[in-house]
Amino acid sequence: MSKQVRLFVTFVCFFAVFQLKAQTINLTVEAIYPHQQAAFVYQPLADWLAQKTGFAVNIESADNYYFYWRDAKTNNPDFTLDAPHIGAYRITEKNYEPILRIAADQKYYLVTNQNIDLTKDIGRQLVGQRVITFPSPNLGSLLYDRWFTDLFLQPQKVVTALSWKDVINQVFSGEAEAAIIPQYLYELYPNLLVLKESKPFPGQVFLASPTVSPSIKSSVIKALNEINESDEAYQILTELNAEQLKPVDLKDYQGLEKLLGK
Repeated sequence: MSKQVRLFVTFVCFFAVFQLKAQTINLTVEAIYPHQQAAFVYQPLADWLAQKTGFAVNIESADNYYFYWRDAKTNNPDFTLDAPHIGAYRITEKNYEPILRIAADQKYYLVTNQNIDLTKDIGRQLVGQRVITFPSPNLGSLLYDRWFTDLFLQPQKVVTALSWKDVINQVFSGEAEAAIIPQYLYELYPNLLVLKESKPFPGQVFLASPTVSPSIKSSVIKALNEINESDEAYQILTELNAEQLKPVDLKDYQGLEKLLGK
């Protein structure tokens, strides 16, 4: 091999390694935290992926749930951690590939700390009362619309919360009389009275864009799988409100996009 050829091969290899190290991947997450808090919550995950893959990881979180849904329709990030129905939309409409999911299913609960008689009509007792949850199309808001269909016998929907913690705090402060919250949050406050309960929904799901190269996708999948096997990664699961990640069964998400009017 001539000196010129060796130099060329060396340059190509160096350039390839440089590109690999300089590669930045984007991970869009469900907008259930204020932007600055999301950066803090998901930093352990970003650090883990960067350490394991060698790529820089940029966490992207919309300012609120409406913008999260709008961006899901218009943008195509490399990877996402989506609510189940938003994930189903990306799978069906954008050909995203599910790679792992949060293992536990989640129900949603309509809860209150008020004196409500469960033997009587819930809607009548909540007329004029404030029920707080996230803006549409969060599952809490979509369930409100299904649970309260009588315009004359329904509470007031409040969607001003910036986080699930904010939702529950507004109930305890008296700013709202009831809330629709996910199961993992309800389990922290089991003394709240359950007025309604949803069917189980599959956990949040990690997706990969169809435009991501197979090598990058493989590297990220490997890193995510290793979270379950490492004591170091405990904080990541804690921040995700999860005990473990597991493979995706597509049928668990099939049809959930219809909740969005699809």
